[in-house]
Amino acid sequence: MGKCRGLRTARKLRSHRRDQKWHNKQYKKAHLGTALKANPFGGASHAKGIVLEKVGVEAKQPNSAIR
Repeated sequence: MGKCRGLRTARKLRSHRRDQKWHNKQYKKAHLGTALKANPFGGASHAKGIVLEKVGVEAKQPNSAIR
């Protein structure tokens, strides 16, 4: 069969290419957004770890703030 040729076929060529892109594994993974949801760091580039508990450290003598 082959692809459409000629004038006035741009829409069909473009939409068919757009549909076929979803059959590509890497494209699907990159564009669905489920990879970010499954990632515990949420796609953050500088993440070091997951915070389980925040620890408050009291300041030294003349001050009473919690840092």
